[in-house]
Amino acid sequence: MMDSMLIEAQAISKRYGRDWVLRDLDFRLAPRETVALVGPNGAGKTTLLRVLAGLVRPTQGSLRRDGRVGFLANPPAFHRHFSGAENLHYALRLDGQAASRALVRQALEQVGLPHDKPVLSYSSGMKKRLAMARLRLQNPDIWLLDEPEAALDSEGRGLLEDLVNFARASGGVVIATHDKSWLALVDRVVELRPT
Repeated sequence: MMDSMLIEAQAISKRYGRDWVLRDLDFRLAPRETVALVGPNGAGKTTLLRVLAGLVRPTQGSLRRDGRVGFLANPPAFHRHFSGAENLHYALRLDGQAASRALVRQALEQVGLPHDKPVLSYSSGMKKRLAMARLRLQNPDIWLLDEPEAALDSEGRGLLEDLVNFARASGGVVIATHDKSWLALVDRVVELRPT
């Protein structure tokens, strides 16, 4: 294995019951690389991201990660009764980080969200924007994004592209997507097919 890789996965397989979702998949992610995962529904894009994030154990194969992982789920999860700011402070504390009120307020302003509105009143697009703010504050080495463009308007899409450019400046990015417009913006495309 190459020491410079952020992710090195070899012969990764994942089975749920009798159904194989992934079979003998090799995957690598280099620093400052952006990779798009494409394929039809059921091809294993989300499962692969969850395996790479360490949220799901592979049934077979080996996985090595070098660096901190950030995962943007689709849909992203938050404490509904917390405000956007409270959610960001909470996520950072869980991550062993601290952020000043001013830094959290700035992160919310960057994505066009109010500071004190409870998340239960957020639209799907607002939740996706809050997830982008959370990831930017966490600033991981490995950015795993599951259909990040879903529920975003054109302004939100611009914020997402800015986030990906920010991420790839120092880390590596994997984007699972059905949006073909991403293919011109990434370094490499990995196509998954149902097993």
